[in-house]
Amino acid sequence: MQAIRIVIAAAKAYYEEMLFFFLAGAILLAATLLIIPMPFALMGVWMIAHRCVRGLGVNWRMYWDAVKTYGPQSLALTLILLLGYVLLASNIWFYSTPEVSPLPMNVTTWIVPLWVILGLLWMGMTFYAHAFLIELEEPKLKAILRNSFSLTLASPLTTLLLLVVTALLTALSIGFPLLLFALPGFIATLSITAVRTLIAAFREKYSHAEASPAEENIATESEN
Repeated sequence: MQAIRIVIAAAKAYYEEMLFFFLAGAILLAATLLIIPMPFALMGVWMIAHRCVRGLGVNWRMYWDAVKTYGPQSLALTLILLLGYVLLASNIWFYSTPEVSPLPMNVTTWIVPLWVILGLLWMGMTFYAHAFLIELEEPKLKAILRNSFSLTLASPLTTLLLLVVTALLTALSIGFPLLLFALPGFIATLSITAVRTLIAAFREKYSHAEASPAEENIATESEN
């Protein structure tokens, strides 16, 4: 299964720089307490993951360069993603609360699952978004969101399984707080590995056969 292969590949890449990821995770958690610097520190972790997945060396200069270069875009992207979650949660609450929703129960019974599905789609986009911020040659917000959306649609099962793995690892880290320092690095490595693996598969498929619109969009965007 593709998701299992991605997890194994990510684990191997992560293992090579586990201590570096642990320290970078500690910086990220400290930055999270300050709220605004968190998206900046996030890009340092994602850049280290990007280098590790490609089999390249890492150092702290690369970390800080990524923080400075990608930080402002990461802040804007993070705010957009958070706004999406607020809107989704608000709509799910609105339509699932009979005292608030003006619609009859037989209608909201169909509407709420649709919002839940949109929520899963948004979670998939969130999982890939910062990886595309690193991977794209011209990481504009519109291109990042479009590619994240296309990749989620093109690989729904793989994306769902990777989200499940991420949720399980997060739950495990909450149970064993020391793992919280290691968690961001592995999620970043998993995200980068997934993007590179899935795009490579789409490029191969696109070159030999007719791809779906979503797959063609990803392959074309990544080649630019």
